[in-house]
Amino acid sequence: MRTYYLKDVIYFSSKKAIPVTTDINEIGYIRKTISDTLEKDSVFSYISADEQDYFVLGMKQNGWKRLVLAEYQLCTESIQYDFKDKLGSNILYFCVVGNMDGEDILIEENWSGDLEIKVNKLRVAKIKIGTFSLKTTFQFEDTVEENSPIFALTILMYFMFKIYQEEAEWVEGLLDI
Repeated sequence: MRTYYLKDVIYFSSKKAIPVTTDINEIGYIRKTISDTLEKDSVFSYISADEQDYFVLGMKQNGWKRLVLAEYQLCTESIQYDFKDKLGSNILYFCVVGNMDGEDILIEENWSGDLEIKVNKLRVAKIKIGTFSLKTTFQFEDTVEENSPIFALTILMYFMFKIYQEEAEWVEGLLDI
């Protein structure tokens, strides 16, 4: 397994880049970005350190429907992949499904509050959420390449998970009234 780190920030603007690192190298950068087809404030990009690979992930614009069923889109220069919340499961925990190059993708929150990424039911990555340290750890199986869409999806999906958590807290607050 290979391990990467992301030092999270409290406030993230489009002018700031967050590095994705190994123990010794920066391998890429996350930026907040914009897109005409994706929802404002929910679009993030990953670019490799050598600037050869560029991916954008965001939520599709679908109004209030998003509180029930969010839809996501991962874009490269030539391909776009669509994902959506797994209806029913998404009410209890973060769970996203989709298809990438003919392979079924599942990203789901486990009982520990971490995210597991599975391709065709086999776990290929895990995101350990840093709660107090603001340092998030990404663990990848050796079969996942740094320049692949599944690598970028995993890194960027962390930000969709954070949005999900914020919205879940907001909805819980409404239900407490």
